[in-house]
Amino acid sequence: MVLSLLRLFYGWQRGYQELFERLEATLPRSCRNDLTFELIQHRFTKPAKRVIMKRYPKTKLQMEEEERKYKWGRYGIGKYVYKDEEAEALKEAIEGYIHQMFPQATIEYFT
Repeated sequence: MVLSLLRLFYGWQRGYQELFERLEATLPRSCRNDLTFELIQHRFTKPAKRVIMKRYPKTKLQMEEEERKYKWGRYGIGKYVYKDEEAEALKEAIEGYIHQMFPQATIEYFT
């Protein structure tokens, strides 16, 4: 399972907890033996932001550069990610829900 583009929003802790509770309640037991999570925080590049804002002008995605940390990407283009404190809080919360509800699951990475 890929929980893609983890993002912060008002009440995000409770929202993600409810998401994992629903997943835990509906995922068949037979699927839990080899369950892997890849956790990807919401990030954006300047070109991606332009495209999103053009196509989805009413988006609620928070894409204010000054509220993010700038990080050089693998392919020579920078991206905006959550600041370290926010990213760590997101990582700890999500990993906590996974360990609590899917103790045998593997978490491949958080990026």
